[in-house]
Amino acid sequence: MGLKLPSLSINRTWLMLLAAIGLAVMAAFLTTRYLASREASIEAEIAARSQKGGPRIAVVVPTRDMQIGMVLADNMVASREVAADLVYPNAILADEFDKYKGQALIRPVLQGRPLLKADLREAIADFSGTLSDGIRAMTVEIDELNAIAHMLQPGNRIDLMLVMRSEEGGQTVVPFLDRMKVLATGQRLVNENSDQTPGAKKTMAYSTVTLEVTPSQAARITLAQDIGKLRYVLRNEKDEGNVEFSVNAQNIFDEISAQVRNSKRTSLAGVVEYIIGGQRSGPSAKSVEVPVPESSGYADPAAPGAGAPPLVPAIAPATTGSVPAPAAAANSSGLTPAMKADLKALIEK
Repeated sequence: MGLKLPSLSINRTWLMLLAAIGLAVMAAFLTTRYLASREASIEAEIAARSQKGGPRIAVVVPTRDMQIGMVLADNMVASREVAADLVYPNAILADEFDKYKGQALIRPVLQGRPLLKADLREAIADFSGTLSDGIRAMTVEIDELNAIAHMLQPGNRIDLMLVMRSEEGGQTVVPFLDRMKVLATGQRLVNENSDQTPGAKKTMAYSTVTLEVTPSQAARITLAQDIGKLRYVLRNEKDEGNVEFSVNAQNIFDEISAQVRNSKRTSLAGVVEYIIGGQRSGPSAKSVEVPVPESSGYADPAAPGAGAPPLVPAIAPATTGSVPAPAAAANSSGLTPAMKADLKALIEK
C-alpha cells in the first residue's frame, strides 16, 4: 500500500503579494545603485572641468548697474570667484580694491561684470579720461548771475548769448551757441542733487564752469569773450529746439514807445504830441504829449460832426529874447504849471 502525501492548499493572494514585495525591493536596490553611479559621474565631470579651467580667483563686480561719474564705494561692489583663464589681465582683484576705492568711472559697468582698471579714473586728477574722441573741455569764468544763482549742475544744458557793441555805439544780443553741456561746476563732476552723492552740499558756490566743446566751439568762445560779453541761460535737457533772434536797444525803444502811445491813445482823448530834437524814430528823439484843454473851445473829436483839432496849438512868434517861441506857445495853451515845467525841461535838453 503506497504512502499518500497530504495536499497543501496555497492561497494565490498571498503569493501575489510576496511577489510584488520582492519586485519592489529589487527596484529600490537598482534605483539606489543607479543614483550612486550618476552622482559619482557628475562629481567626476565637475572635477574634470575644474582641472581643465585651472584655479579660480576673486574679482570685484558691481552689485548694480553703474554710470559714468559714479565713485566707487564699499557698498557698491562685491567679490565673485571666476575661472582664472576667463579674467582680463587688468581686472580688479578683490584684494586690490582698496587701491581703487574712491575713484570715478569713465564708462558704464553692468551689474555682475568684472570691474576693469581701465574703467576707472581719479575724479579730478585724470579728468581728461572722461572726454570722448574729438571733444574738449573748456573752463570759463562765471558769476552768480550766469551760474543761475549756483543752481547750474554738471550735466545741465545751457545756451550762450553774445552781448556785443555795434558800430553805432548800441548793444545787440544774438544767440551764439545752443545746448552746451556742463561737464563740471568748479571741481565738481557729479550732480549735487543725484543719489550718487547723498551727503553733498546742495548750494556749493563756484566761480568757473567747464563746458564740453569741439575745437571749433572753443575757438569761437575765446574770440567772443574779446568781442563782447557772454550770458548763460539754462534750458531743459530734453528741449532740442533752436531760436533765432537779434535784439538791440532800438528794438526795445520802439516796442516800449509803441506800447506807451497805444496806452495813452486808449486812456486819453485829444492829446497833442510835441517832437523835440531829431527824428521821431531815433533813440535820441524826445517827445511829450500835451492834453488839449477843455477850455480851448475844441469839440470832442469822437463826437459826430465835430471838427478835428489842429495838430499843435497856434505858435505865436517870439516877441522877446527871453522866451523861445515853443515856450510861448506852451504858455498860451492853458497848461498847468507842472506840465509847463516838464515841457520846458524837455525843450532845454
